[in-house]
Amino acid sequence: MADKIALVTGASSGIGRATAELLAQNGYYVFALARRMYRLEQIRSNHIEPICLDVTDDAAVRQAVAHIISTRGRIDVLVNNAGISQPGAVECVPLEIAHRQIEVNLFGYARFMQAVLPHMRERRSGCIVNIVSVLSRISVPGFGWYSASKYAIEALTDAVRGEVMEFGVKVVLIAPGVIKTEFVPNELRAMEKIPHPVAYEKLLAGVHNLVAGEPEAPGPEIIAKAVLEAVKAPTPPVRHALPLDSKMSVMARWLLGGRIFAWAVRFRMKFPRE
Repeated sequence: MADKIALVTGASSGIGRATAELLAQNGYYVFALARRMYRLEQIRSNHIEPICLDVTDDAAVRQAVAHIISTRGRIDVLVNNAGISQPGAVECVPLEIAHRQIEVNLFGYARFMQAVLPHMRERRSGCIVNIVSVLSRISVPGFGWYSASKYAIEALTDAVRGEVMEFGVKVVLIAPGVIKTEFVPNELRAMEKIPHPVAYEKLLAGVHNLVAGEPEAPGPEIIAKAVLEAVKAPTPPVRHALPLDSKMSVMARWLLGGRIFAWAVRFRMKFPRE
């Protein structure tokens, strides 16, 4: 019972799994949540307890939080990480698929914040880390719906931070760029399932070009380390973008302005200049 208690969503792979494992190695008892229980069983240990859960299930979220409180007495850290991405032209992605993306990426985070905040507020202690994306500050062709969901998380997180800071609860945003996980390959497979007219051939090729550096990208451990540093810091940064290309992209958007930055992105995607 001396361990601090952490809850990590999307913990079956990638950033979530790396975060759960690193927190467990650093004195936290971690509840690792995801839909794929067989993956979670691979990391079960004396300091990691898996829970099979879909973040869109209101009742399951409440039950999971109640279970953690009843068995461990508190939740010190919430890491909201579970998310999906459906690339494709805004025109072509069916609205039901876009809705699912926002349901998981935005309301999934909100469900857990609403569930844990009463306990953190009562204890006047806790830290919430919301994993967003570099695309939560810069929206690029082919990722409109994903960016929309991540922009929304940033707005919600900034509001929550102001609402709970007087109760001793820290709220942090971590914005990864391209990280070497299953996420990018899954994105590209998802995009291939969406019919696009011939007019968008260059867009689809451009999406591939944007993520072509994924094999050489840093692994999820870089994000897990940032999460650990944030939850341990007395006053963590409110927003942390990494690796360096993520920080540079946000700075470039601010320095260049919308029109020139949009042209630069299209050039990177090898679109013709209009």
